[in-house]
Amino acid sequence: MEASLMPPKSRRDTWYKEPWLLLVAGGPAFVVCASLYTGYIAMHGADKVVAEDYYKQGLMINKDIQRDAKARELQLNAYINADFAKGKIVLQVSGKGDLPETIQLRLASAAVGGNSVSEVIRRLPMKRTATGQYEGDLKLMPNAGEQAVKLFHIKLETTDWRLTGDWFDPGQKPVQLNAAK
Repeated sequence: MEASLMPPKSRRDTWYKEPWLLLVAGGPAFVVCASLYTGYIAMHGADKVVAEDYYKQGLMINKDIQRDAKARELQLNAYINADFAKGKIVLQVSGKGDLPETIQLRLASAAVGGNSVSEVIRRLPMKRTATGQYEGDLKLMPNAGEQAVKLFHIKLETTDWRLTGDWFDPGQKPVQLNAAK
């Protein structure tokens, strides 16, 4: 009878076959692997947070604010119409004071290529054809007549003032720009 009171001999498994080992060591091991993979993704796919010329851009902010204030002071308004079939863009500017012979038109749009989106900036000199009226040749701008572009960010600028705005669906309707408030 004494033999039945003794617990049966237990069979011991090797340490790596224990189910508790997976629970105790598996969680931290998974976290370490996931953090290494996240670090790899961050290092190889990182976007640049700071622009190359951040200092120059910071200094230009004050100049842009002054040019916006000058446009308000002159009460400038602009009306832009594009005719992609004829390859012309017409600009009508009104406001106080004398207008220059040429105005720089900058059109910025997003270009999707592969896995990234980049900004495409097109510059077009607008020459005065009559008082307050300017005309530019769209043929000078590569890919300006693309019908896929549905939004342009516009800047009309001179050394003294600037007007900015967004132009939705440039092939179908004109846009009006007013001095920033």
